[in-house]
Amino acid sequence: MSKTPKQGLFDISMVCLRLGCIGFGGIAGMVSLIESEIVSKRRWISRDEYLDAVSAANLIPGPNSVEIIMHCAHEKGGKPALVAGGLCYILPSMVICLLWAVLYTQYGHLPAVQPFLYGIAPATIAVIIKAVFKLSGSIGRRPHIIFLSVLVLAGALCGINEVALLFIAAIAGALFINRKKFYSIFPAPFLFVNASSPGKLFFIFLKIGAILYGSGYVLFAYLDDALVQHNHWLTRQQLTDAISAGQLTPGPILSSATFAGYLIQGTAGALLATAAIFLPSFFIAFFLSRILRFINRHKMLRDFLDVANGASVALIAAVALRMLPAVAMQWQTALIFGLSLVVIFFTKINTGLLIISGGVFGYLLCLL
Repeated sequence: MSKTPKQGLFDISMVCLRLGCIGFGGIAGMVSLIESEIVSKRRWISRDEYLDAVSAANLIPGPNSVEIIMHCAHEKGGKPALVAGGLCYILPSMVICLLWAVLYTQYGHLPAVQPFLYGIAPATIAVIIKAVFKLSGSIGRRPHIIFLSVLVLAGALCGINEVALLFIAAIAGALFINRKKFYSIFPAPFLFVNASSPGKLFFIFLKIGAILYGSGYVLFAYLDDALVQHNHWLTRQQLTDAISAGQLTPGPILSSATFAGYLIQGTAGALLATAAIFLPSFFIAFFLSRILRFINRHKMLRDFLDVANGASVALIAAVALRMLPAVAMQWQTALIFGLSLVVIFFTKINTGLLIISGGVFGYLLCLL
């Protein structure tokens, strides 16, 4: 991997903190924002290296956006930057979800922030579309990669599991290129724990952080099994509200753990759950650079990752396509989307400013 000059720990931390404050749009939105702020604007790593990191994060357990941003911070500032960048990125979502939880216990419902989010979604879609155009130029023009990427896009739009699509496409592509070779790649093994009562909360969230693949719906299933069905710590409505809080909050949706932990054991539970669910991703991120270097030394693994890169871009495009119908249904959101698209393609506006402006514009339109 190409190396760029190291950057100060404070500067790296502030960039990651800022991304944590504006990171709406799920993993696709965050991948797009990180690409804009870290790859295109600051050039911490090349676009090819970034796509490798995105694909690798999709293929391993844990919160993808956290692993990606920690990898970028590590490449720019070393191990201290990895830790500082990860903590700063997680901090805003943890604090906001903790605030949501406090207000929820006081008033019995989440704060009404929907008017502000009204305009954030269309602006975020514009950011995602711009990222798809930029990243697609890095996947090459090999016909088999393009063909498999189109199939992945179609499969994602049909509701097929995205992680399964990514693995199947990457394996099929690698086998096609290396027709007489075979290399098996398996997801990380499940972590089984038999925790004692005092550490039960911590180990439940630690296990989820270590084995989580996929979207917020998968997170809901894991938390529902552990917190609602088996331990009866939360009702399903409380868990639904916890997931909603994570979706209303910038940054990773795993910040829902902060909300759920607070409902179970107060502030201590919130901090414990947050630390536990994100801890595995710190360990994974430490080894991500080594994994990518190892892959680059082996042709078949490199072929595997090349196809995975195309599939990753297709999955990001699928998110934007799934979000578009809801935006197009109302003239207000359609207007914000159209303006955001023009601005992001024809100006050098900061993506954070664009998303905040979309939120403010959406709020104003809601008042009409």
